[in-house]
Amino acid sequence: MDTLSVDRIVFPVTLSDGNTYSLVGYLYFRETWRNRPLQVALHGGNYNHKYWDIPRINGHDYSYAEFMARQGHAVLALDLLGSGTSSRPDADFLSFQEMGSAVHQVLASLRNGTHPHGYVFQKLVLVGHSLGAALATYVQGTYRDADAVVTTGVVFVDYQRPLDPELIKERAKDPYFKLPSELRGTAFHRASSTEPAVIAYDRAHLDDFIPRGYALTVFPFISDPAVTRVNQVTSPVLVQLGEFDPLAPGSLAEQELACWSSASKRSVQVIRGVGHSFNAHLANQSSWTGIHRWLSETLPQQ
Repeated sequence: MDTLSVDRIVFPVTLSDGNTYSLVGYLYFRETWRNRPLQVALHGGNYNHKYWDIPRINGHDYSYAEFMARQGHAVLALDLLGSGTSSRPDADFLSFQEMGSAVHQVLASLRNGTHPHGYVFQKLVLVGHSLGAALATYVQGTYRDADAVVTTGVVFVDYQRPLDPELIKERAKDPYFKLPSELRGTAFHRASSTEPAVIAYDRAHLDDFIPRGYALTVFPFISDPAVTRVNQVTSPVLVQLGEFDPLAPGSLAEQELACWSSASKRSVQVIRGVGHSFNAHLANQSSWTGIHRWLSETLPQQ
């Protein structure tokens, strides 16, 4: 069997302050990334690209990137600015909109072949999780760079969210901040369907920082389509919600679907047995196979 290959790619992006920063991506593929649909994966808050490539633990697979590579996709998992090995601009300057501009520049370079690999990708899919799903929505609603969008773990429905906004404000006293470790265990993982070893790995190896400007320009406005531009996305959209996700509950599936009023195709899947961090749950492949099948129907490979 062909092994999984990973290429590290550095994308230069220029923001409105006139400075150029490095946005780093990790390209996962088998055999080749040419003539493959490319999924550009955006991680959630307090994560980095490793969310998409959690290692095998106790005999169970947790790598979304490896799964998709086996299905014939290429996956470009980004370290968003301020996380992982990407540049760390001033945290207050790095707003939701600036972050979106950076992702747009990456997508544009993939379309026109000006990125370091110099290849023109014909099919692009934006895949986002949680805060990264909100960002993917904004990018697509603003720039329309991708052929399709997949979101996991986010809702744009106006409802009383369990994450206390005062907690965010308190933690955001630091320019780059993390949520409390115990919150990762309760809000991100459903204990009865997540192995303790995976929760421990998550806390030890996947915990990363959130830039203050990014958080404060989207968290309070997640239900405002003028900010997220969810109602301006015209491409096909797949929404996945976790059955036990306290931050984006599956019970809101039909209401959430209505938010995507301009999408050419709208689909929603409620993934049984998972909480917020989809990829870390034992039922993760229900999510992955659902995405693969939907993409196969929506953007068939040639």
